[in-house]
Amino acid sequence: MLRLSDPDAALIISRGQMQEGDELASQIEQQMKKLEKQVKDLHYTPVQVTRVGINDGEQGLEIQSQFLRGNEQVYQCQVAFVLPGERVMMAFTYARTTPLTPADMTRWAEIKKNLRFRMRQEARTN
Repeated sequence: MLRLSDPDAALIISRGQMQEGDELASQIEQQMKKLEKQVKDLHYTPVQVTRVGINDGEQGLEIQSQFLRGNEQVYQCQVAFVLPGERVMMAFTYARTTPLTPADMTRWAEIKKNLRFRMRQEARTN
């Protein structure tokens, strides 16, 4: 987790190996079902297709959610995508404990836009 310049905002980066035949949409659906069991009062938007990276080079899936974890309200945006040439899912989550503002959404758009992807050497030669 990275703390951003705003003390209430954090960027969480996670990854996971996808099994052969796994689809990104089903991974996100499983993640939301798991989250629903861990928190209270979960609300989230439908999953939307989005573009991430320099020149919008990669496709991802995005979701916004809010929930109660313990006594703390959490608001977040998340984008998930599969690394080019690999079966690795990456998820970037922008989270805070106050409602997301237009400035947060601008920051989130910049984060998604500025992602850079580098293929591993063995992925390039296959």
